[in-house]
Amino acid sequence: MLNRKSVISIMLVLLLTANMFGVAFAASPVDDLLKQLGGVNSAGAVSQSNSSSGLKDLLLGLVFGTLLNKVFNLPGDVLPGGNKSQGNTNKEVIGFYAENWAADPASFNSLKQHYNTIDTVSPFWGTVNGDGTITTRASDNKAELLKFAHDHKVKTTVLLNNAKSGTSSSPVHQLLNNPENRTNAVANIEEYVKTNDFAGVNIDFELVPQEDRDQLTMFMKELAERLRPQGFTVAVSVFPKQDEATNDVAIAYDYAELAKYADQIIIMTYDNHGEWSGPGPVADIRWVESNLKYALQFIPKNKIYLGIAGYGYDWSSGGTQSLDYTNAMETATKYGANISWDDAAKTPYFKYYDAQGEHQVWFENSRSLGYKLDLVNKYDLKGVALWRLGQEAPDYWQTIQEKLH
Repeated sequence: MLNRKSVISIMLVLLLTANMFGVAFAASPVDDLLKQLGGVNSAGAVSQSNSSSGLKDLLLGLVFGTLLNKVFNLPGDVLPGGNKSQGNTNKEVIGFYAENWAADPASFNSLKQHYNTIDTVSPFWGTVNGDGTITTRASDNKAELLKFAHDHKVKTTVLLNNAKSGTSSSPVHQLLNNPENRTNAVANIEEYVKTNDFAGVNIDFELVPQEDRDQLTMFMKELAERLRPQGFTVAVSVFPKQDEATNDVAIAYDYAELAKYADQIIIMTYDNHGEWSGPGPVADIRWVESNLKYALQFIPKNKIYLGIAGYGYDWSSGGTQSLDYTNAMETATKYGANISWDDAAKTPYFKYYDAQGEHQVWFENSRSLGYKLDLVNKYDLKGVALWRLGQEAPDYWQTIQEKLH
């Protein structure tokens, strides 16, 4: 129902429209309406002189546009034709890039097809050792990738992980607890970023011993103090958690302290189930949201990127295998399996049988992705980070466009 101000607007439109077509009115009715709208005071009353015609035309356009919104009840962020206004609706998309180019070109192919939706590509090209040196990963197309990204205005941030052994004497423990090793690592990372013209670095240190929590924060502080003043982006990938007690592999991440030094924090909200567990969702929506709510208590929302998966797992008595979306669909077709939907977890799955007996396959598709992207908008996060390019369903990108752009 129209309120008093809207009714006055309608009357003003009628008066101004009539005036434009030559119907004479005294100035006072228009002036009175303008005063009630708060648009013009008595000293600035609209007259019938030529000098007032421009103002009336402007007012007509503004008021008529407002009236249309009132009458047709258009949402504020929707333009005629159903297109969303850009405003602050755009979210950033990071695509992780990992491949052996000769054997698996999927990441590069995905980038080439969808670069217009990807803001940053983050190639997994190095490992930081315990002494602070960097071991680079083999890839046949580094120069080609960097040139393509540069030519198409896609930022590049190198992804560096840590060497692992799974014990307290692990390489990452040696790195973090030795100031000289940390200094070497910071210097080597700086050189690597500059040599390859990266926009920044993403530190993906996993299975960090919980006793090294403060040392991990110190390392990120030292790295940020070296790189950020030079304009480089410093990102960190962290395991999800819902408290500081039950998930021992995530305790080393001090969310609040890391947020002081990182420009971007990627929460790896995938592998809810995996090779170490029984079958189940890769990213149950309830689990994802619970972890996200916890993170938001400590990390500003404009630094959070929600990790999204493009893959799944196949569980059987013979073990657990990871597989991408295409492999999952090919397997379902081969064995005549029907795709089911877990409505509580908001994720697809199917079962099939072979010589090993029953298999369960849980994976991600564009429908399950949509529910995750709804969380990005619900909590107004900075964006998403996809692990990894080339594993995803082809229609992921349409869903991302619809939900985030």
